[in-house]
Amino acid sequence: MRRSTRPTAHELTDLDAGPSDAASVAFPDGGREAWTCLLGSSLMMFPSFGFQTAVGSVQDYISTHQLATYSVGDVGWITAVLVFLTLFLGVQVGPLFDRYGPRLLLVCGSLASVVSYFLLAECTKYWHFMLCLSVLGGMSSAVITTIAISALSHWFYRRRALASGICMSGSSAGGAIIPLLLRSLFGKYGWSWAIRIVAFMALGCYAVGILLVKGRLPATTSSRAVIDFRAFKAPRLCFLAVAVFAFEFIIFGCAALLPTYVRYTGMNLDVQFYSLTVLNSMSALGRIVPGFAADLLGRFNILISLVILTLVVMCSVWIPFGSQSEATLYAVVAIFGFGSGGWISLAPVCAGQLCRTEEYGRFYGTVYSVAAFGVLLTVPVGGQLLQSTTPQVLVGFYSAILLVGLVSAAMSRWALLDWNWKWKVKV
Repeated sequence: MRRSTRPTAHELTDLDAGPSDAASVAFPDGGREAWTCLLGSSLMMFPSFGFQTAVGSVQDYISTHQLATYSVGDVGWITAVLVFLTLFLGVQVGPLFDRYGPRLLLVCGSLASVVSYFLLAECTKYWHFMLCLSVLGGMSSAVITTIAISALSHWFYRRRALASGICMSGSSAGGAIIPLLLRSLFGKYGWSWAIRIVAFMALGCYAVGILLVKGRLPATTSSRAVIDFRAFKAPRLCFLAVAVFAFEFIIFGCAALLPTYVRYTGMNLDVQFYSLTVLNSMSALGRIVPGFAADLLGRFNILISLVILTLVVMCSVWIPFGSQSEATLYAVVAIFGFGSGGWISLAPVCAGQLCRTEEYGRFYGTVYSVAAFGVLLTVPVGGQLLQSTTPQVLVGFYSAILLVGLVSAAMSRWALLDWNWKWKVKV
């Protein structure tokens, strides 16, 4: 599940406000230093948020081993707090980046992340996991992921969207590779050494990333507010906030509970890990392709179309047939991954259409601070539902939440058009 790998409020504000055309010439938008910074940012994302998008495999393992006496919902709070802190704290790291630059923050965040991995390898009790994985891991990931993508705003202007997409692909690669790695390591070496090997891998990625990522612009003491609940006076923002809450609830819930869902359907153990790889691989594709269509046909139009497509597949295929066949499950997970990747990439852009440029950082930070509570609730609620009912009921529950998101996104589009619904307008 997933911060989810979206641009930060800091980075999006700079992107939308941007420098003047004359000043933009000063941005390299390429060259050795810019591309090496981008490579470093991708490496930082691989073991930080990449691990979070693969955390479902970790959650299912500890649910059947160290924390076997706890319910799925109880264990779900561990991963829920991890992603909640990453998302909630991440939107507030921008001012620290403005003041101190990337290097110091990345060193501190990386050290904390590596320590959390090594401590995680020794965890045996519930409160161990909550402190090491959730609190320490979430705080360090908030710093790493925010700074890694914000640093790109120093080097790219016209190509910033491309650079951000490449950077985010680092987390997608982590989400696709780490489950396969853990599948092999758990069987060969057990829990402790499997996590230690991931820790050493993270240490290598962080070390190279810190050397490559660097700032270019002088430090500032900007104090821009990124959370302002007065923004909810605008109905169009309220509806979008509900939609984003629903999207985050579903995306992280499905990613975190997918291996447990597979186990409850009685499918092969390998499917638990391979399904996460399919999900994250298609999610990466979904972040890129819909963006091109959105520029041509409208951001809200493509977002709503993707939600409808995903909802139809979930209701007509996943609920009745998803637990009966591995091939069917892989197919619906692939479509879900593609659709949810589009929600992640398009929702922030849609938010930009609801406000003036100077309000964008405030709107973005406010919406995603509220959405963070969606990721906090989804795994405990979904896990308890899965354990007390059936896998079909869980997917049906998430389909109902997605329907709420669809209606809310449509209402936000309607409000943007001053309550004059137009089917063919590009918006």
